[in-house]
Amino acid sequence: MNEEKIIDIVVKKSTENVFEVLRKNGFEIKESKNTFQKTEQLLYLVPQLKEAINHNKRRINDLKKYGIPKSSNAVKIVDSSFVKKEDSEIIEQEIAKLLQRNYIITSQLKWINGILDTLRDNKFYDLIELKYYKQMSYEEIAEYFNCDVSTISRNKNKIINKIKGLLFPNNSIEELGH
Repeated sequence: MNEEKIIDIVVKKSTENVFEVLRKNGFEIKESKNTFQKTEQLLYLVPQLKEAINHNKRRINDLKKYGIPKSSNAVKIVDSSFVKKEDSEIIEQEIAKLLQRNYIITSQLKWINGILDTLRDNKFYDLIELKYYKQMSYEEIAEYFNCDVSTISRNKNKIINKIKGLLFPNNSIEELGH
């Protein structure tokens, strides 16, 4: 297999799997019809991804500090062979699971941020944070940029179209009918 085919396979796998990875880690992902919608959905998820990392870090700290919450109704976890596990083993496994989730989410965020970095020179780059991370209205964003709403809408679409080609190159090409 030549180098171009290998790269194409890796790119296709990584972009197809981003939503599956996020679904497996508890994020609600709607089925999007096209790459434009998928791109917007992914950008809207960025703040949630960052919060998930912080939540997992707090949970890890709580487990280390307090252990497993004690309750009279608590049921001890048993593995598939029905072997009772010690609290320390349960804590280690839970921490390992949370660390793994954070690694996956962090790698997804690095991938997204790496793509966004390619657009940093765009005059309307801040629009991404304002619209998708802070969820500001078009009117508020237009005021921020000191321009009209139609300019914001048009430039948002241009930016998303650039990002979608980088996030989902194969899907973008397929949508063009090639």
